[in-house]
Amino acid sequence: MKLYLEGPGRERRAVKVISTEQRSLRTVLDVPGRRASGPGMERMVEVNTLMDEKGNLAQQIDCEGFRYRFKGSQLPWSLIVG
Repeated sequence: MKLYLEGPGRERRAVKVISTEQRSLRTVLDVPGRRASGPGMERMVEVNTLMDEKGNLAQQIDCEGFRYRFKGSQLPWSLIVG
């Protein structure tokens, strides 16, 4: 199974999972300008960190595991499994 992140202009980068950790849903959904609140926000979810072939790290930004953001960028990338 191969993993890719697809971003702006449909650019695709091959990636691999380098770490998985448990975090509260509140911290995963912590997007600037948006406050996460309500029941269930303290439940724990798995969060992955991916690395592309050049060593760039991408952090998961949703609770489902399909949206990522590379360090230093605000643009979201989508996970594609092939």
